[in-house]
Amino acid sequence: MNVKQPIWKKDVLGWSLYDFANTIYSMNIVSLYLKRYIVEDLGKDDRYFDIPFSVSMLFAALLLPALGTISDYSTKKKIFLFLFTLSCCSAVGLMALVPSSFILGLIVLFIIANFSYEAGQPFYNSLLYSVADGTRARFISGFGVALGYVGSVVGKVLVMPFVTGSLFKIDIPFINGYGKEGAFLPTAVLFFLFAIPLFIWVKELPVTKTGKINFWQSYRDIINSLKATKKYPGVFRFLIADYFIEDAVTTVILNIGIYCSLVLGFKEMEISSFLIISTVSAVFGSFIMGKIAEKWSLRNLLNAIIWGWILCLILFVITDEKIIIWVLGSLVGILLGGLWTTTRPMLAELVPREELGKFFGLFSLSGRAAAVIGPLIWTTVVYFFNAERTLGRLTITLFNINDDNFSKLPYKMGVLSLVVVMFFGLFIYRKVPHTQRNSDD
Repeated sequence: MNVKQPIWKKDVLGWSLYDFANTIYSMNIVSLYLKRYIVEDLGKDDRYFDIPFSVSMLFAALLLPALGTISDYSTKKKIFLFLFTLSCCSAVGLMALVPSSFILGLIVLFIIANFSYEAGQPFYNSLLYSVADGTRARFISGFGVALGYVGSVVGKVLVMPFVTGSLFKIDIPFINGYGKEGAFLPTAVLFFLFAIPLFIWVKELPVTKTGKINFWQSYRDIINSLKATKKYPGVFRFLIADYFIEDAVTTVILNIGIYCSLVLGFKEMEISSFLIISTVSAVFGSFIMGKIAEKWSLRNLLNAIIWGWILCLILFVITDEKIIIWVLGSLVGILLGGLWTTTRPMLAELVPREELGKFFGLFSLSGRAAAVIGPLIWTTVVYFFNAERTLGRLTITLFNINDDNFSKLPYKMGVLSLVVVMFFGLFIYRKVPHTQRNSDD
């Protein structure tokens, strides 16, 4: 497969559209509507979302190595991906039928949906090499990421009428607003519909690995990869630092919708517009930071990005001015795109090229493990700083917080806890060496 594949070729487009499809789920269910439905509409606290999310990510982290091994040896990647996609979409669709009094049913379906979403990723990623190879695969991968950003925006816009009954204040005929739970079924349908081209157009190539699948070897490989970090200065420190940074960033993504609603007082349309602008900013941020990275030390650039995150999160806590908040939303989007653009090449330049697969596997596993701890930190802080609990009452009394602001306290303290996590990451990161490519810059 040496000939360059145009991005509009059916198999390439089909593979890329899956990224478009699954971000509809991550935007509407994970970031925007489900947690707000549980907290705002059902009157439950954050634990009813954060703990199930962490449980689903824990299962994904534990099974990821085994799923990766299956993916390497299997000639039925599309079947596995189809089954996990169907499982996720079915669970999300069924969430729309769960009565509000049956919170346990909603939680179980969310765990199934989110685990299935994550479990499909190794099979999806490996199918990239059925549509492209070499440096062309990198370009197609980037195209898929770009379509993912587009999908999160388009999915949000297409689902909005089912939530509010209108689209940016324009009434949509024959569609009623069903509230936040109205997002569940259309999200499931859109995810599945846009995923279909992959299953029809992508022709799976034969695998190069043969023999018996050894699941336990995949876990031994993780231990060996951890041991191998000793051979390359800065790799282990970088992975630990990135763990803390990803921990905080993942938790921000999970809670940005509810923070906008309960703390900033944004209405539904404002929240949607805020997230769309932040997402578009992330696209530009990826491009801008990628260009800067060509000229500047990756270590220094990533250091600046982390500091940018810390400053933006602090400003989110100390200001309620909407103009500043909108600017911060754009900045956070740029920093998010920049973070994802710089961390991967940073790791790639810390290790030999022939060992990239091993360390990227460790990097991916670390990211999922971070998604387990971050939400638990958030939900613990929010729980104990609630005005009905001792720590919350003491804080309100100590700082003389008025009635208008004490309901915002738990979430502002939640953001500050993420600032602390970021500082931990920055402290560890400070001794990561410059990469070889940039050592002479």
